[in-house]
This record gives sequence, structure tokens and C-alpha cells, in this order.
Amino acid sequence: MRQFLSAVKTDMLFQFRHGFYIAYLLVAIIYIILLKAIPSQYQEMLTIFVIFSDPAILGFFFIGGIYLLEKGQNILENIFVTPFKVTSYLISKIVSLTWIALIFCLLILILVYGFQINYLPITLSILLTSTFFTLLGITLVVRVGTVNEYLFIVTPLYITIFFLPVLEILDIYQSSLFFILPSKASLLLLEGAFRTLTVAEWSYAIFTLLIWIAIAFLFAKNIFYRYVILKIGDE
Repeated sequence: MRQFLSAVKTDMLFQFRHGFYIAYLLVAIIYIILLKAIPSQYQEMLTIFVIFSDPAILGFFFIGGIYLLEKGQNILENIFVTPFKVTSYLISKIVSLTWIALIFCLLILILVYGFQINYLPITLSILLTSTFFTLLGITLVVRVGTVNEYLFIVTPLYITIFFLPVLEILDIYQSSLFFILPSKASLLLLEGAFRTLTVAEWSYAIFTLLIWIAIAFLFAKNIFYRYVILKIGDE
């Protein structure tokens, strides 16, 4: 446990030194100004989109940048010649990035809405969404060699697929197939900030996200082991 907590602390300091906190803060300020400026009839829709995209897009991008920075600085070799496990590495990344997402998303919401909305479903959505997209980002970034390849070749395809349910929020397109995607469950929980969710909606959203997270974790662990650990040596 002490080793794991030390890893989380190290990840947070690494992210702070490389400007990730500043980037999050700047994005949060832009979102706050935008949400306060738009007409009230569009505020709820845009809030759902903003809070969904924050842990999704930024977490997805940031984990790619973090991994490639660690790889370029030979940090991974130093980590995994010790008894430190892949599982601990993944969970440390999840905790450190999800913490940032949660703090800044709640900051946005409190400054825009105060305490007039339901924060329970929206908090769950942020935590679970950030966890999934962090794992997805790790799964994808370990197989690429450069930031450009990750951002401009890999990212657009997967972001497009997982962002399809946003079309419903924007009243552009609806499909029952969207219920398969974790992003649909994330968006549903975000709606719970503004309306009361049914027991069925709660159950569907949480169960769907947990299933996708479990699958993403297994993929991330196996692929990380294959593309990173085996090239360094046995754990």
C-alpha cells in the first residue's frame, strides 16, 4: 500500500511539473465562461456535453501524453525493474487522472450552478468515465511510437465511436444501439444532475460502465504487459 500511495504521489507531481494541472485549469476557466454566457435554455445540454467530454477527451489525451513522456524519459524501465506491478501502475494512473477530472469538473459545476443540482450521479459519471477513458488511452498508446500518431491517427477513430451518443444530446440522431456504449451510460448519469433517474436507469448506467471498465482493464493490463513489460524483462 505504501508503494502504491507513493506511486500516486509521484504521478501527481509528474503531471503537475509537466503542466497538466495548468492545462486543466485553463480549460475549466473557458468552460465556466462559456456556460455562464450561453442562454439558459441551452445551458443544461451544453453542461452535460462539457462535463462528459472533460474526463473523456482530456483524460484520453493526457494519459497518452503521460505514457509517451515516461517512455521518452526511460521512466518505465526504472519502474518495472522493481517489484512494482502493472496493476498498480494502471490504478495509479487512474487515480491521479480521475482526481484531476473530478476536482475541476466539480469546480465548474459549483461556480455555474452552486448547489442547485444533484451531485451524486454526476460525480459517479465523472469517476467512471475518467476511469474507462484512461484505460482505453493506455491500451491504445502503448502500441504507437509518437504523439502525432496517437493524436491524429488513433484518437479520432475511437473518440468518434465512443462519442456517438452525444448526437442524442444534441438532438441530431438517436439509436437504441447507443445503449451498448459506455458513453451512453455516462451521459445518462449526467442527466441525473438535472432530473430524477429511475432505478432502472441507475442500474443500467452503473452496470454498463463497470462492465466496460472491467473489459478495458483486462485489455490494458494484457497489452501493457505484451508491449512494455516483455520488452523490459519479467516483472
